[in-house]
Amino acid sequence: MGQKIELKTTKFNKNIIFDLNRSLSGQDGETYHNIAHASLSNEVSAQLALKLFRFSNEIENIFIQSNVVTINFYSNIGTAVSEYEKQIEDFFLFYKDEEE
Repeated sequence: MGQKIELKTTKFNKNIIFDLNRSLSGQDGETYHNIAHASLSNEVSAQLALKLFRFSNEIENIFIQSNVVTINFYSNIGTAVSEYEKQIEDFFLFYKDEEE
């Protein structure tokens, strides 16, 4: 259940910018530096940052402002961009067990 997020991706060396079709935070934006920082909040943007930090230990920090997610890496990630796209696209997909 849920909807996939549609996104446009721009890659610059150690940085990837994802432009999403929905807003995840307010206009002020928030930078998350690690799992501990992201886990301090129940905001949607913090939950996405937490998911991405758990997915990869190559992330230096994540900045989320409205519908834009910028991930800064410690080194150039090469062609692994599609793996991060999948993590964001599926963020709002939730499945309940059929047993009730």
